[in-house]
Amino acid sequence: MRGKAAVLKVTLGIALVVALFVGLAFAQTKTLIGASCFPLKSPLGKYGIVSWAEKVEAMSGGRLKIRLHEPGEIVPATEVLDAVRKGVVDVGMNTPAWQKGEFPAGDLFYTLPGGVFDFHDLFVWMYSGEGIKLQQEMYKGAVVAFPLGLTPPEEIWSTKPVKTLEDIKGLKIRAAGLSMELWKALGASVVLLPAGEVIPALRRGLIDAAEFAYPSMDYALGLHEVAKYLFNPPIHMGSNMFQLLINPKVWDGLAPDLKEIIKNAAIAATIEGYCQAWVDSMEAFEKIKQAGVQMTKLSPEDQKKAKEIAFKILEEKAKEDEYFKKVWESQKRFLEKIRPFYEFSKFDI
Repeated sequence: MRGKAAVLKVTLGIALVVALFVGLAFAQTKTLIGASCFPLKSPLGKYGIVSWAEKVEAMSGGRLKIRLHEPGEIVPATEVLDAVRKGVVDVGMNTPAWQKGEFPAGDLFYTLPGGVFDFHDLFVWMYSGEGIKLQQEMYKGAVVAFPLGLTPPEEIWSTKPVKTLEDIKGLKIRAAGLSMELWKALGASVVLLPAGEVIPALRRGLIDAAEFAYPSMDYALGLHEVAKYLFNPPIHMGSNMFQLLINPKVWDGLAPDLKEIIKNAAIAATIEGYCQAWVDSMEAFEKIKQAGVQMTKLSPEDQKKAKEIAFKILEEKAKEDEYFKKVWESQKRFLEKIRPFYEFSKFDI
């Protein structure tokens, strides 16, 4: 009897421990409300915050779930940062250049104009340079920020032929970030529009040209249907990097392992999405050509001129804002370090 009683006690003890751990697991289960600055079914949304949310739920074993909302359902696309900061939503995908009035240096975490950075430079600087640290420092605790989403180089669409920089004069261009300054320096006027307003604006003649994203995203949006001219290389910006924003109180309330899951899911979604975007863009590029879009590549002379203008813009901006200067100086140091090995290693043919 004593033996049976001992076994029973052990069994009950194990059951209580298991129940305790199960209870703790369920007690930690959370559902966060998320907003996106891009349509969830678009490539930028699908490979960005949607992919991240799926990975978070899978990696956490269902302990952390994200309920995502389309742009405009809770807040407009351009107001995601403010919504996260105020706790209207818990998390969000944002374009850091969209709040340049409040955070001028946000442009530098998004993209740089005029070929200053090559395709992968921003990605390397963000993760292995000082990028993530400086971005978080910029927000001064208002939000928690991590990179989420990286694109191949952009294209520039126009309803009018553009063969040289001179042809840009007088155009009204949909733009974002520091490219707005470059277009203005080249004689264009600029306007910031969210994704859903770009096509109607081109169709109605409210704008003459638009930069938006990479081939597969642009094709999905239907830019080839309303703008029959395309010019490159992306003198206005290279690859774009977006961000995951988290409300600080929400972040502080998460278990340490969930915080690591959130960070690593963002890295995984960014890398996978970037690779997939290149593959998708190869196919979309062919479809764009088949749609009869006329493509032009600017001359080396025009490319060099645009790059020189871009450097001047960055230096002038650094004089206007101390934090912009701090970030730009970090990026310049990065370029000085990476360029010798980069130039030595690349093929010249």
